[in-house]
Amino acid sequence: MKSLLEKGFLAGIGLLSMTREKAQKVIEELSHEGELQKNEAKEWVDQLSARGEEERQALRKLVRDEMKKVLDEMGLATKEDIQKLLDKQDQADRS
Repeated sequence: MKSLLEKGFLAGIGLLSMTREKAQKVIEELSHEGELQKNEAKEWVDQLSARGEEERQALRKLVRDEMKKVLDEMGLATKEDIQKLLDKQDQADRS
């Protein structure tokens, strides 16, 4: 299951990167054709880079939230749950 989520996550990032690269190429072409000034092209690329990072962060959060939701639904023990059990066992062993 983790592998499937990782693949989905990586595919999403790949799509975001591909979109950014294509957009950068279009911006460069417009700049070369004189339709955009170089400073405008740089500004657009910077904006696209920032937007891409925002999208990657949003995707990471979405994956984390969905993973937590699935794990919660499965009823798996968390690290905290296991630590509490170990602490109880330690106390019982000492008694």
